Amino acid sequence: AAADDGKVKIGYVVNFGSHEWYQNVVKGAEDTAKEEGYDFEWADANVDLAKQISQCENMLTKGVDVLMLSPVDPDGLSSVMSQAEEQETPVVTESNTVPGAKTAVGIKNLEAAKLLGEWAGDYITNTLHTKAKVLIVGLPTQVDTRDRVSGFKQGLEASGADFEIVQEVNGGGLKDQALDVSADAITAHPDINMIFGINDDSALGGTQAYQEAGLDISKLTTLGFGVEGRAGKGALTSGGPYKAGLGMFPEYVGRTLIEQAKAIHDGKEVPERTITPATVLTADNLSQYYTKDGDDWKINYDAVKGLLEQQK
Repeated sequence: AAADDGKVKIGYVVNFGSHEWYQNVVKGAEDTAKEEGYDFEWADANVDLAKQISQCENMLTKGVDVLMLSPVDPDGLSSVMSQAEEQETPVVTESNTVPGAKTAVGIKNLEAAKLLGEWAGDYITNTLHTKAKVLIVGLPTQVDTRDRVSGFKQGLEASGADFEIVQEVNGGGLKDQALDVSADAITAHPDINMIFGINDDSALGGTQAYQEAGLDISKLTTLGFGVEGRAGKGALTSGGPYKAGLGMFPEYVGRTLIEQAKAIHDGKEVPERTITPATVLTADNLSQYYTKDGDDWKINYDAVKGLLEQQK
């Protein structure tokens, strides 16, 4: 076990550390832990459940005070949760709930996606002035991403806009896969003029497929989810087809994970679901929440926190 130096010890096992979303979640967590003087370490399971279980067990054996994790499979971590319970080590999860965890930190995907669908409907009616033929690049194997698609559809319906969803494809949440399946859909439906992706990679993969099909890119509207990294923010500010994305603020999620871990460690009550802010980001309002800093983007934590107050 780790030596007791009086510091709060927090371990985080992420499910897909090579993805920019999780890199920024880790950055927010790491920076917050450093500011507060906590011991913090993290490990990457790289989408391998067995590896995640082993890494979690290792951190519990070391004697972390709180274990945080982004589950590879929320249903596959019962042995980890049993060990944590035996050791009386609280668990905090990101996005997905795991039975036995004290809280899950993340946005309300369905409600957030409705906001983006409503924005899209307004854009169709007041800017496009033509029927939107929509391609959805989804990820139907995950609850969160299914909720994003459902919410987006509900928002479009509620807007009263003129639209048709011509096809839904499984992009796997990965740009290359999104590119391949979107290319087939665009070949079958060359009249597609709007693409909604459940994350930045899905939206940008679909956009690339449209471009590679030789279609007029000025007639395309792309909508994404996350705006978590350089690619999404760059696309949003480029003047191209990416007009709006649902901002999920991964750095703020990381900060909130640490804050809730400390609250639980201190014996405070926390909700079963800790909601983090989300809002529709465009080229016009991105600078309210992020500042360009060389090749990177620096989050404005106070501005993002203000969204929570507005959304209560």
